Amino acid sequence: MCGIAGIFDFQSRPVDNNTVLSMIDSLAHRGPDGQGVYLDGFVGLGHRRLSIFDLSSAGAQPMISPDGNYVITFNGEVYNWPEIRKNLSNKNWRSQTDSETILHAYIEHGKSCLKLFNGMFAFAIWDKQNQSMFLARDRIGIKPLYYSFNSNRFYFASEIKALFAANFPRRPNNDIISDFLQWGLIDHSDQTFFEGIKCLNPGHYMEVDSTGNKTLNRYWDLFEIVKDRREIASFEAIETYKDLLEDSIKLRVRSDVPVGVFLSGGVDSSILAAQLVKNKTVEGLEAYTYDFETGDAGEAEYASEVAQWLGIQQRISKLGSHEVPDLFNKVLFNEEMPITSLRVIAAHKLYEEYAPSGSTVVLEGHGGDHVGAGFEYYLMAHLMDIIMREGTNAAYDSMLKYMDIYNIKENERLKKLFNFVGAISRVGSSTQDGISFINRRCFSKDFISEEIPHRVNFPRPFNSHLLNSQYIDLFFHNLPRVLRYADRGSMAVGRETRVPILDHRIVEFSFCTSEQARVFENQQRFFMRKASEDLLPKEILSRPKRSIVDPQRSWLKCELKSWITDIFSSKSFSERGIFDQKEVLKEYKNFCNQERPLTSFHIFQYLNLELWFRELIDF
Repeated sequence: MCGIAGIFDFQSRPVDNNTVLSMIDSLAHRGPDGQGVYLDGFVGLGHRRLSIFDLSSAGAQPMISPDGNYVITFNGEVYNWPEIRKNLSNKNWRSQTDSETILHAYIEHGKSCLKLFNGMFAFAIWDKQNQSMFLARDRIGIKPLYYSFNSNRFYFASEIKALFAANFPRRPNNDIISDFLQWGLIDHSDQTFFEGIKCLNPGHYMEVDSTGNKTLNRYWDLFEIVKDRREIASFEAIETYKDLLEDSIKLRVRSDVPVGVFLSGGVDSSILAAQLVKNKTVEGLEAYTYDFETGDAGEAEYASEVAQWLGIQQRISKLGSHEVPDLFNKVLFNEEMPITSLRVIAAHKLYEEYAPSGSTVVLEGHGGDHVGAGFEYYLMAHLMDIIMREGTNAAYDSMLKYMDIYNIKENERLKKLFNFVGAISRVGSSTQDGISFINRRCFSKDFISEEIPHRVNFPRPFNSHLLNSQYIDLFFHNLPRVLRYADRGSMAVGRETRVPILDHRIVEFSFCTSEQARVFENQQRFFMRKASEDLLPKEILSRPKRSIVDPQRSWLKCELKSWITDIFSSKSFSERGIFDQKEVLKEYKNFCNQERPLTSFHIFQYLNLELWFRELIDF
């Protein structure tokens, strides 16, 4: 895991060494173990190294091919690099690294080399002979890559702050800010919160030539890959998933540094920890968990139960309300874009607290709910599919089975049924496309007008509400920001997170499983749970999905009230040109007095955005 950056000038103006150094200096947190710069006239590549494989100087980057014609700067991991090497013609390896393997795979196979890689990656390769730059990002988008064209120059980097270090202008992207305020969307397109700066989308590569022409192509399309595959039945899905997950974990514990596990108490992280213990793949395994000093942390209490049951050491970090004001700014600087909850701050604190003495590599359970249909609104999509196929009576019977399985109390069943019906009517909107429920009076009419569309729509390539909901979450709605949080939180302190469930083979396989395999009698993530019955007790595996309930609402109303009031009353907030200060203060007062059925989400949005401006635009 590392930080990368580069410049390509189209007017043959020499790239200054100090500029590239400034770019990678801004990424020092991503690579505390070393740095390197490559200059070739009008091309400059930079690298900050976090040593994971081959800790010697042989693994240093940027890495140059033996003939001097190709140079790579690489961030991430290609886990199957030893297997790839066996089939490459090069036999004179200078290091035991995936970086060198990628470089020679590209030399031998060109852009088709991307199909060989199993991992998380973002890299750039300078082709000196053809005077072109080749950039690529992994299939799921686990590793970031940002770029921009400005003043006849092409810039790229692992984080946006590296572009600013090269004197790229800081300007807010009002269109994306509007999407955030209207629908709570972040990381839903190739646009960022900064005007003129884009991200390379997951599963894409880009070629830039000496004239500044850009060619952007998609090398991995989930729908195209799975659309013609046969449907996998439940019994087959269970065994296949077991084998795939075991192999994915085996690949992702490859490391020359200590490996740990993030343990939330949810099913996915619990399964990862159990698999590591069962196979004895990691000696002295440590688990890391965040919690809050007050409030019900939901699954956090389960994490300790799992750690105790597995007999592994657990390290717990607790966030207090008094820490939020100072940590908020630090987290926004790391994330570079607004965040969606206090949980992100708690996760950053966890990484920071244990980085000095904890594992360099940490496995996380992200993606299990997305590929296994674990969120409750996926159940609504499933019920909609039943209605379309079999009618409303069948859907009603399915709801009753769900409540029986999860022992929903009699006095809660009617409410649950009404919630189901309401959610079904909104499938694909409030949960994903996002119907706007904001109070427009809180905003300047020049910024958010009544003419703005009521909703945003995302692609739905599958003939299934359930598959489309999962697809949207994977690439547009939920997972992209979760992956950004994980990358920035860990890399801010020079630590690497790996996500075994997001192995592209598992993602492809899960989208081929039958609906019954994913939601059997409304038991969500059915094949995942069944495949892990030999790892964990039934009471852990059979738990229904429970959201992590942080104390955000109560803290915004009470403990942080004075701080928030000062921010909303400030001159900068008034003159921002986005908010109507009087209406926001009124809204916040109503929220604190519970006079409006307003969730804490909107208040958090206003606070979040103002602090983002102060940290990354105004500074």
